Amino acid sequence: MRRGDIHLYGQPGAALSKIVLLASNQAVLDSERPWFMGLDLLDEGDGDLLTVEIPGRGWVNTAATHRLYRQWVGERIASVEPETIERVEEALRASLDL
Repeated sequence: MRRGDIHLYGQPGAALSKIVLLASNQAVLDSERPWFMGLDLLDEGDGDLLTVEIPGRGWVNTAATHRLYRQWVGERIASVEPETIERVEEALRASLDL
C-alpha cells in the first residue's frame, strides 16, 4: 500500500463498501499498525475550500479524514499523481493547522 493509492474499503462479506484514498504517512502504511488514515472518494465536489479534485476519480474532503482498518482495505483501483497528492497534503495541513 502506498500513500495516494485508491482502494475499495469495507468489511469482508458486508454488502456495503466505499472507495478511499490512503492518506497516512508512508511509514505508517509500511508498519504493522492495524489502523491508518484515509479519505472517502466523493462523486462530486462539495464546494468546501478543503475539498480537492482527484482528476478522473472524484473528490476528497480533507476535513473529513477516517480511521481505516488495515484488514478491510481491499483491491487497489488506482494511484493518484504526485501533483494531486501534493494538493491533498496541502489541504490536510490547512485543515489541521499544521
